[in-house]
Amino acid sequence: MSAPGIGKEPHFTLPDFDSVAKLPKPVRALVYLVVMAVLTVAALGALAATIAVIGQLSGAFDIFQLI
Repeated sequence: MSAPGIGKEPHFTLPDFDSVAKLPKPVRALVYLVVMAVLTVAALGALAATIAVIGQLSGAFDIFQLI
């Protein structure tokens, strides 16, 4: 008996950059802009979480009081 999902095709796959490089320039630019936007949001979220943890540990502010 195998585990569920093993050997099945994934429902959603991310394209590799070789297939993106074959797209026309305007579409490729939009793909890169979306990737950069996602990475920027992730980086800002990580920075906010880091600031919140350091502020909580150092006692600079209380996160639970702000909620």
